[in-house]
Amino acid sequence: MIFLDYAVYLAISMSKLILFSVYTDTDFSFSLFILNLASVLVLSSWTLLLKARTRRWILLSLLFLHSTLIVSDIWYYRYFEDLLSIILIADVPQMSSVGGGFLTLVAWKDLVFFADLLFFSSAFLYFRNKTGTPPRSSRTKFAGTLLGIGLIIFTAPLAWSFLQKEEWLVDNPISNMREYYELGFWGYHGADLLRGASSLVSHNELSSNQVDLLTETIPEIKAASIPEDLPNVIVVQLESFQSSVIDQTINGQELTPNLNKLKDETMYFPNFYHQTHEGRTSDAEFVTLTSLQPVKSGSVYTQYEEHDFDGLPAHLQDYGYDTAAMHAFERSFWNRDKIYQNIGFDRFYSKEDFSENKKIGLALNDKDFLSQSLSYTSELNRPFFAFMVALTSHTPYEFPEEHKKLDLSGYEDDLVKGYYHTIHYVDEAVGQMKNEMEENGLWEDSLVIFYGDHDSGLSKRGTELAKDAGADNIVALFELDHGVPLFIKPPGTKAGEINENVGGQIDIASTILDILDIEPPFMLGDSLLDEHDNMSVFRDGSFRFDDFYYKPDLTEPIGSGTCYSTQTYMKVAFENCEEKIDEASEQLRVSDLIIHENALEKIRHEQ
Repeated sequence: MIFLDYAVYLAISMSKLILFSVYTDTDFSFSLFILNLASVLVLSSWTLLLKARTRRWILLSLLFLHSTLIVSDIWYYRYFEDLLSIILIADVPQMSSVGGGFLTLVAWKDLVFFADLLFFSSAFLYFRNKTGTPPRSSRTKFAGTLLGIGLIIFTAPLAWSFLQKEEWLVDNPISNMREYYELGFWGYHGADLLRGASSLVSHNELSSNQVDLLTETIPEIKAASIPEDLPNVIVVQLESFQSSVIDQTINGQELTPNLNKLKDETMYFPNFYHQTHEGRTSDAEFVTLTSLQPVKSGSVYTQYEEHDFDGLPAHLQDYGYDTAAMHAFERSFWNRDKIYQNIGFDRFYSKEDFSENKKIGLALNDKDFLSQSLSYTSELNRPFFAFMVALTSHTPYEFPEEHKKLDLSGYEDDLVKGYYHTIHYVDEAVGQMKNEMEENGLWEDSLVIFYGDHDSGLSKRGTELAKDAGADNIVALFELDHGVPLFIKPPGTKAGEINENVGGQIDIASTILDILDIEPPFMLGDSLLDEHDNMSVFRDGSFRFDDFYYKPDLTEPIGSGTCYSTQTYMKVAFENCEEKIDEASEQLRVSDLIIHENALEKIRHEQ
């Protein structure tokens, strides 16, 4: 009975972790249970050294902190299907402007994680006169025993993994969730904290293996002549625009009539995917403009804005392009003022350059934004590269009543209804922009691209959006969640075509340079117009290639997972995906190396 309060604390702590797996629909095996129990023992056994009354106050405080972190992880996981990281502190200032979207992640049922505080407080009163404090020598012996047991159980698997040279431990891990399954809840957060602290004080030089990897991967680009009559390039990123809405009809109404028609005179890519992670819109920009992968935690924009990425804008500058970015929000939001300059934009038109009297959601409505952005291109020297980031269809999809045109009777989810209304409005904005470009002569001879930045956040199984798409299995849900539209109109093109090549945002820059007949710098992506089958790799190690989709099993060693057919949506022989697993992992590791270590700059310095 003397340590009954601690036993209750352990039981409550483990119950929280089991409930966490239920809330997030993540695996909770017996081995993970033991690993979590060991880490709780390591972190809390020291409280047994304290006198009973003091210990119980400390345990109550630990339960509160535990609940706070778990609930925060749950909210984060609901949106990103990932866990919080210490480096996300850099992103906190960005959250205040988009807080409405995060409120949709909060549920009343989450309060159950704090209900234990009442239970333990009641037990606190009960224990007050029922137990005493044993001698210090007994407390020390018992605490030391539990600490030793916890350390042995926790470190033994790590030692085995290290001896086996498992990649998740001896190399930079490509997935937070794999670390969670290997280290447990507290082990993951402890390792993440140590890694964050280490990044503040260490500035490592590249190892010989890293240098060899990069020099083998990065080709030597010879000086190339500048092609004649280079066209203007206009790229428009559409907020939260999923490919599922293309050609979709609701109550007899087309959601995207203008984009549907655009397929008749552009190249349309139905097998195109976003590759964003926790940085969402900023990830989409980064992947598109640099042909690198996003980082596994947070955003490149807020963590590595001064690093060298050989961006598309900077490369186009070398060929005489005047480069400009347009984004009708605060200049400093997600460090765009710094990152845009670093990757090669000559000019940045932001909130202060656009009118503010017709906002929808976060910023100026897309019709006026795209129209005013086109007017700014008249200030640019020819040829120019204009990159426009639209914002109207941003979560939480609050749309003015006076602009609603769709009959959405039959729908109950206000978020889904708001999403459909905003998508329809943005489609009108694209149609208006095309008309204006035809009138001012930009459409015919320019390279014009429209693409979606990421999913809507409404694509989970059972949502009205998923039901509309008929998505009720793993592959269909993947297609719904990751599929975004891509329209490419090369200069002088009048007839449209459907290009079935598999591709992702990482391929856009290479495709642009291919159309312009410009030799690319180092890029992980490939042209969508070449004769090779491209592979679209995602941050968790999954990928889409040919007619297959590979989903890794993060609870098992790297290389374990399931291969699916994208034609039948059924499981197929693992051999269909096996040979591409290492290639996908290497792409993520090379990208991480370039980003974290500013490796491109270091390689140039070495040379």
